[in-house]
Amino acid sequence: MAGGNISKNARREGAKELTSRWGGKIIMKSVFEAGKMRHFAVCEKTGNQARKPKDLM
Repeated sequence: MAGGNISKNARREGAKELTSRWGGKIIMKSVFEAGKMRHFAVCEKTGNQARKPKDLM
């Protein structure tokens, strides 16, 4: 379970500690580009990025 019913914004705030399959902590980042807010997950250990934290688990 990658966070249950927690929104991407709530995960970005650090409400729950998530770990990737490589053993690093997953953090949510937000970038404002092309007039839109874009959220993505990043593994702190490897630097891998994905749209959802579930993709890094």
